[in-house]
Amino acid sequence: MKPKISLIGFVVLLIVTFALPLETLGQGKGNPKGPPSWAPAHGYRTKTRHVYFPDNNFYFDVQKGVYIYFSGDKWQVGVKLPALYAGIDLKGAVKVELELDTDSPQKHNADHKVKYKVKTKDSKGKGKKKGGKGKAKKK
Repeated sequence: MKPKISLIGFVVLLIVTFALPLETLGQGKGNPKGPPSWAPAHGYRTKTRHVYFPDNNFYFDVQKGVYIYFSGDKWQVGVKLPALYAGIDLKGAVKVELELDTDSPQKHNADHKVKYKVKTKDSKGKGKKKGGKGKAKKK
């Protein structure tokens, strides 16, 4: 009788272990290779290679899952943003989806800073966008 109960218990344990998502068991935080929640939706991801954050002047490489930011006197690449950017709400930040076929979007940074200038307040307090047209999106 005991071997039969042990076998049933073992089978139930296996079923529960493989049937529940890892978050339920406290083993993970979602798909570690997937994009962040603020990244472009799946249909757009195939076209969008980089996301530019004009308010803070840094990039996110959607394919590689890394941030590209200026620190000190050179551009850095990392899986996390440095503490300087810790308080930024990336989900609510202005984002520009770039369709550049390059590993180094920062080489075009001078152009991006002009084309996607940050919104400023005019004398009447209304938001005013400066610069050229772009795909700037506030999500």
